[in-house]
Amino acid sequence: MNTRTPIQRSTSAAVLSLSFSASRNRFIAGLSDGIQVFRSDNCLTTSKPRLPKDGGVAIAAALDDRYIAYVAGGRTPGGSPNVVVFWDCLHNVSVTELDFYEPVVGLRLNQRWMVVLLLERAVVFEYQELPAEQRLSPQLDDNHEDARTETGDADPAPWRGPNRVRSIHPTSPNPAGVASLSNDLLVLPAQTTGQVHLVSLTGGSKRVLRAHNTALRTVALSPTGSTLATASEVGTLIRVYETNTLRQTAEFRRGVDKAIIHSMAFSARERWLAVTSDKGTVHVFEVHSAAALPVESSLPASREGKHHRSNYSNSISGALAGQDRNLLSGRSSPSTMTAAHQGSIQEYYGLRPPPPSASPASREPTVTAMSAFKSSALAPRIFKDVRSVANLPFHIGNDPPHWQGGVASSWTTAPDGTRKRVRNPVPALPTDQSGRPPKGIVAFAGKELGRNDDDGAVLYVLGGGIDSRWQMFELVPIDGGKWGLANRGFRKYMTRQFADD
Repeated sequence: MNTRTPIQRSTSAAVLSLSFSASRNRFIAGLSDGIQVFRSDNCLTTSKPRLPKDGGVAIAAALDDRYIAYVAGGRTPGGSPNVVVFWDCLHNVSVTELDFYEPVVGLRLNQRWMVVLLLERAVVFEYQELPAEQRLSPQLDDNHEDARTETGDADPAPWRGPNRVRSIHPTSPNPAGVASLSNDLLVLPAQTTGQVHLVSLTGGSKRVLRAHNTALRTVALSPTGSTLATASEVGTLIRVYETNTLRQTAEFRRGVDKAIIHSMAFSARERWLAVTSDKGTVHVFEVHSAAALPVESSLPASREGKHHRSNYSNSISGALAGQDRNLLSGRSSPSTMTAAHQGSIQEYYGLRPPPPSASPASREPTVTAMSAFKSSALAPRIFKDVRSVANLPFHIGNDPPHWQGGVASSWTTAPDGTRKRVRNPVPALPTDQSGRPPKGIVAFAGKELGRNDDDGAVLYVLGGGIDSRWQMFELVPIDGGKWGLANRGFRKYMTRQFADD
């Protein structure tokens, strides 16, 4: 095994954070040496701003092609992890800097609001036009000239920045930065474990929804804000609610084993829900199908991470008593023959067909033993849960533990004078204290880039670290009214995409 440190470092930077813009037309990568913004449909770079300090960016969010927000971090941070910088890429200037005197764990942006997520609270800022005296000094280019415009003229477009605090909302401990923002609706973890707080940023009463019995891991709002999807830290069940009525409309099972849900996203017309996890699989669920409606049951509310051991071994026959047992084998008993013709033993065992006058009335399609067992009241709920309409593996990558750089271990001298190898800790990230790279960030293509949900959908899955990759999947109809997920290709977006001119 070659454990020597490479003489020449890799030319591509490590990706510390990934997120899609509100329009889903762009995605932004926080790198170990700055920030880079890409188009979502082809991975072409749209912006690579020159930041005032060299170093890593652990959290980055894009509003549009002009404004971004970021928080420094990583192994060699380019600033304080307590400060949010709102940056103007057009003028290469910091519009505003906000110091919270505690680590920031997440950012959410849209055209009206910026939400800063802290460990136990969320601060909502509203954008306003900034007068000239409130604008920070622009950065200077290599010739020490103002990089605001080539001619030095003032920009006619107004400057906007999050300079007004709208509200502050307490949350339960939120180290993963769980939140979702859509239009004027903000979803946060409530102060009680497993509950969701729906905040109307334009005013309204407080609404709290009990979604899970364990802490929330991921939440996602639909583009219109009318539908909410939630997943807990167990990661086996995905629940869907209407935000207006707080009524649960669907429940999906991702799997049986515990998993970390990386990301969730709704399609443009809100028919499909995509979910990724650390199992390396992207699942697509149909939100508004009849099968997705939650089944009423007298079982306890907590079903995540537990298999209810019902003693149904001695009562299966009773559960099937309401079913015609002969339907399970696909043939009729003599009692089902008409009274006018009782038939013979040869006709019963299929050795000779009965006359047409003796044929019974048409029945429903043949019921299998498994389908009858699933429909019985004594069957465990795990057999009745709705699964994804399509799923496919995505690229997890082969990032080493110290993917941010540095050596995995070093030598030191023990008190007794002997040399001892000490394993160096893995640098943590704001949303993952274990220091794992971001993987499985998913989003559907926008209406102008995607397809009608009835014809399918296009979705993108992003991975970070040093083995960073963009993947494109397409949901397509197949025979029998079913759906399939096709992998249309990938790109290593941090490497050179095309030959230089």
